[in-house]
Amino acid sequence: MRLLGEAVRKGRSLRRLGATVRQEMPLGPLGEKVRAPGMRADEPDPRRGAVLVVVLMFGALIAGLVAVALRTSLGGAFAASAFVKEMRAAELGRAAVDLVAYQMLSGGQPARRGGSLAASFADAELTVDYVSESARVDVNLAAPELIAAVLRAAGADDGEARKIAGRVVSWRNSDRDHEPGGADTSDSGSAPLSSATSRSSASSRLLQRTEEIITAWGVPDALWETVHPALTVAGGSAKVDPTLAQRLVIAALMGEEGPRVDDFIERRAAGFASANDALAQLPPQTRSFAGFAPAKAVRAVARVVIAGRFERRYEFVVMPPTAPRSNVNVLSWQPLH
Repeated sequence: MRLLGEAVRKGRSLRRLGATVRQEMPLGPLGEKVRAPGMRADEPDPRRGAVLVVVLMFGALIAGLVAVALRTSLGGAFAASAFVKEMRAAELGRAAVDLVAYQMLSGGQPARRGGSLAASFADAELTVDYVSESARVDVNLAAPELIAAVLRAAGADDGEARKIAGRVVSWRNSDRDHEPGGADTSDSGSAPLSSATSRSSASSRLLQRTEEIITAWGVPDALWETVHPALTVAGGSAKVDPTLAQRLVIAALMGEEGPRVDDFIERRAAGFASANDALAQLPPQTRSFAGFAPAKAVRAVARVVIAGRFERRYEFVVMPPTAPRSNVNVLSWQPLH
């Protein structure tokens, strides 16, 4: 009986062991794990978690690729749109040249001194302000004394201004084959500053750009940065128009910066009764430097606004045609930043 009881107990243990074995995941004919016949239906399949992780990772990868593609597409679209607007703005900026030339030709003498204009397009707005180059000191024609006065007004001391003015005289009187950097400046400070030597002749050397005075006259870079807005190569006259000139030029004509400059600018804003009235406000020693005839060229700033937000500005110097079938002479054209 004792042996029979032990056998029964062992049988039960084996059945329990067999039940445990049937709960494992047996392999199918292809080596895959399959649910065993004895496995309970409510027990979770361990494969589900792994499959879910793979699906989530794959979905995240696809979403990332879609986001990158979308950003690339939008970036390309924005870049293309900006390029088109840039080209359109430049096109209108160049069209402003013809508009200014037309206004100068059709407006008579007042229009040659300065003015403004505006034009509207389906996709853009264009405004232009311009003023005669007679508002600036012509570096090729102005008297060395006037150039020295402008340099002093820009911050140069009297000795430096006189030295540079002396180099102006030497430059203008030198031969055409003289190299710009080869001017002898050792005794340039003692060179006579005579208006007679300031006149341009067939043999004088003309500067093509105001930047050339840095090497031709030995003007320091810092001084150039201050003085260059008052200079031009397109004035066409040894005189400067004080009714159009900026403050730096007025200070040069007055001999100093201060209340006299403020008073002249206030009177100018109110309007002078005549050219002689404006001339009377200047010191006697500088009145010979002033003139009121407009230059052939004007300097203009065009402002282009596209779609209400995209804005660009351009500066150009232009001379209108002198004959019916001649072209507009554009001396310079550049975008402003």
